[in-house]
Amino acid sequence: MLDKEQAERRAAEFLAGESRSWGQSSSVRIIPEYCFVDGEQFIAPYDHIDYLDNGHEDMQLGGNLPVVVDLVTGACRFIDWEEADAFMARDLL
Repeated sequence: MLDKEQAERRAAEFLAGESRSWGQSSSVRIIPEYCFVDGEQFIAPYDHIDYLDNGHEDMQLGGNLPVVVDLVTGACRFIDWEEADAFMARDLL
């Protein structure tokens, strides 16, 4: 089973790989203070670096779905809208 640090590293690696083809939106980073564990899943929200580091609100992403890391297998993917709605209903996102 992965610990939080390992899961965050996996999420960051996954996000870096997936975002390479996003053009200007590829400058993204996991937001560690917003990450959380839910059951056997590590949920990792992210946003554009220019927003996170410099507060440029026009660079803030909208509709970006967090990365989820399976803490047992280490598999990564983006959550879907149904999962996002469930997390929002529980005030986790």
